[in-house]
Amino acid sequence: MTSTKINVGTTADFSAELGTCIQAEDQQIALFFIPNSEQQWFAISNYNPQNQRMVLSRGIIGSEDGTPFVACPLHKYRYALTDGRCLTDETYEVPTYEVSIEGENVFVSL
Repeated sequence: MTSTKINVGTTADFSAELGTCIQAEDQQIALFFIPNSEQQWFAISNYNPQNQRMVLSRGIIGSEDGTPFVACPLHKYRYALTDGRCLTDETYEVPTYEVSIEGENVFVSL
């Protein structure tokens, strides 16, 4: 399967530890930057299947056993930013997308 790499802005366009909703083709994607020693960037679907709302970009980020997650702002269901699995209820998961940084540009691969 071929992926499409989309420039979604520069690193300065995104706030640390806050989600940003971006539109990439027909997808709403929640993008997160965690400014730790690894300078981690994550992209997951903005759609929370538990409550069927586009809200994950407004969620709160945290970590559980070393796994970074975002908690839905409505019902606090937690989704691993690394692989999209729901840490609260294993019947749910969300798609994740690869993020790459080239110079100051941020790319998401769909």
